[in-house]
Amino acid sequence: MSILEPGAIYGDRVNQLDLRLAKILRMGARRATVSLDVANVFNANSVLTESVVYTTWRQPQTILTARFVKVGIQFNF
Repeated sequence: MSILEPGAIYGDRVNQLDLRLAKILRMGARRATVSLDVANVFNANSVLTESVVYTTWRQPQTILTARFVKVGIQFNF
């Protein structure tokens, strides 16, 4: 017999916004793409997994990855 029925309690909704800005630069027959990626723009900290053990019930085990930025360059020739 369970104390709670399955599906009775849900965690918070996960909202994450990722952005990519890119610019194509042409140099004759060659081309370069410069890009800037930003993950988790609003720096949300939603809980992804929680403990189900009685002594630590609903303690966060993993949270959403913090905001980070990545710069990239791609050359096509």
